[in-house]
Amino acid sequence: MTAIRLPLTHARALRSRARHAHHLPRAFGAALCTAALLTIAPLAFADTHPTGVTAKTLVKSTAAWDQTGYTAYPAGTPEPTLVRITLAPNTPLDWHTHPMPAIGYVTSGQLTVERADNGAQRAFTAGQTITELVDVAHRGWAGDTGAELLVFYAGAAQQPLSVKSPDPRELALDERVKQTRD
Repeated sequence: MTAIRLPLTHARALRSRARHAHHLPRAFGAALCTAALLTIAPLAFADTHPTGVTAKTLVKSTAAWDQTGYTAYPAGTPEPTLVRITLAPNTPLDWHTHPMPAIGYVTSGQLTVERADNGAQRAFTAGQTITELVDVAHRGWAGDTGAELLVFYAGAAQQPLSVKSPDPRELALDERVKQTRD
């Protein structure tokens, strides 16, 4: 059998490749991941969308409609909930609180909201968003044409979406409450 002799520099190059061949899959994988991230990352953070698709952020907030700041999401298994609420003309809602952040979108009509503790009010009409108060008693009432809204609650499993609160006028007349204030 005849041995084939390669020039010394070519033989060294082949041996060097053989010694480092086990690094190729790792290096190739890293290069592939880097290339994928460089390709995908701009898409993930871009405000552009495919042709025929538009997106508009309707609300993004760290505070409720009256600028009361949000503190945290509830603990537990997340259970996001979307509710359609329809109010007949001039219908009031009871005083209540929400134990989690919630966002409403008025689809039709008008809704006025009011805080129980300081009487602050604000009216919302079709196309507007309402960042709801958390753990603050409030109520709302529909205008002359009624109101319909979609409300997204960022709650946890087994958590109520709202909790009824006493009417502040009744609390003002309640002797037990007066005594705790004195």
